[in-house]
Amino acid sequence: MSEEKLRDYLKRATADLRQARQRVRELEERDSEPVAVVAMGCRFPGGVSSPEGL
Repeated sequence: MSEEKLRDYLKRATADLRQARQRVRELEERDSEPVAVVAMGCRFPGGVSSPEGL
C-alpha cells in the first residue's frame, strides 16, 4: 500500500469515527431529555368511580 493510499484511508477512517462519535453523542443526549406527563387516566373495577370507592 502506498503512503498516499494509506493517508487517504486514515483520513476516511478518522472522518467516519468523528461521525460515529457525533451520532452516539446525539443519541445519548436524546435519551436524557426530560419527559412531561401531560395527562393520566384510570379505570376502576365494578362501577367504582374513585380511589376512595375501592
